[in-house]
Amino acid sequence: MGLIIGSFLNVCIYRIPKGESVSFPPSHCPVCNHKIKWYENIPVFSYFILLRGRCSSCKNKISLQYPLVEILTGVLFYIFYLKFGYTLITLKYLVFTVLLIVGTGVDLEHHFIPDRITISILVVGLITSFFTIGFESSVLGAGSFALFYIILYGYGESTGYEIMGFGDVKLAMGIGAMVGFVDLYTVYMFINIAFITGAVVGVTLLVLKLKTRKDMVAFGPYISLAGLVIAYIS
Repeated sequence: MGLIIGSFLNVCIYRIPKGESVSFPPSHCPVCNHKIKWYENIPVFSYFILLRGRCSSCKNKISLQYPLVEILTGVLFYIFYLKFGYTLITLKYLVFTVLLIVGTGVDLEHHFIPDRITISILVVGLITSFFTIGFESSVLGAGSFALFYIILYGYGESTGYEIMGFGDVKLAMGIGAMVGFVDLYTVYMFINIAFITGAVVGVTLLVLKLKTRKDMVAFGPYISLAGLVIAYIS
């Protein structure tokens, strides 16, 4: 199921920033408009075995992002299933996973996180809290997880030096609403996981000369990673 849904998430990542419908027109090559046949759309298998990473019509290269997103979605679905079994918590975190992957994909490519993603995470977290973690915990989680990012964003706005976008603040708030407030140490862990992984990746990119100090780097993926880790261990 994760692999299949992951295939659809690639469509969302590509079309949502463009303001296009995710359901129409059917999947097609963005270069030659070749309509993707059903057997060319089998997750992972079609990319590596049938198509070998190229469009069957124009032979243009297909981004490795497509099978990676499919595999990532499948792996995360399986991990949450192993942790929580067939429960409402699992269903909630599968929706959570889907939204985070789309938000991460868009942020990596376009350096913004669509409101429909961040607000959806917040709303789903608040609604499902009535049946899972409790509404009070969800609200406290939203506030505590977002507070540090709100402070950083406000500091950036007041000094004219942009540290992060407001989309990151809304993402952290939505994640907090999803996982709820456990204790201050959990909030501390959430912040540290995001910043440590972001710093490690950032330094690595600089050392490999894939980025310069002046390049914009998306921070949403690291907040998302921290959210997934906290969701799993909470």
